[in-house]
Amino acid sequence: MINILRIAYLISGILLIENCKTTAKTPSNEAIFDKNLYSYERLSDEKVASISNDITIRFFDQYQHGNQIEFNSISGKTFLWYPKNKTLVSGFYKIKDNRVICFNYSGIARNEFTGEMSGNWNCQDLLTYYNKIREKIKSNVFNLNESKIIPFILERFPEQSIFDLTQKSNRL
Repeated sequence: MINILRIAYLISGILLIENCKTTAKTPSNEAIFDKNLYSYERLSDEKVASISNDITIRFFDQYQHGNQIEFNSISGKTFLWYPKNKTLVSGFYKIKDNRVICFNYSGIARNEFTGEMSGNWNCQDLLTYYNKIREKIKSNVFNLNESKIIPFILERFPEQSIFDLTQKSNRL
């Protein structure tokens, strides 16, 4: 019985260490996107401005993340209001030749579906990002900022519009 407990203890310790990797050891995918930059479709300047100039964006992914709200400032700061989080995830974004968007989130953040960690630039093609947007409004609708305060805990499901979320926020 003692041997089984020791084995269980060792396994739980290994799992804990595995899940607590520092972000510095997580490789960035930026070099791969840089190498293939011109293979991605280039968006118009108008489309890029519509997602990067002080814009609140709503995403909804029915298979993974569910509801997500992001505010992209004109200065390159980004604030992500992610389901079940008690605070905002903040960081920076950059757009490369209107083809690729990269994010570098601060603190200890991990994408539970891709395994990507904060502390490095993680990129995706801009067209895919743009096409996942369900709604966007030119302003910081929820006042997402460095305070990292969220209006309330965002639920993954059901899908909710920005209007629905503002109504909920105003009731609290």
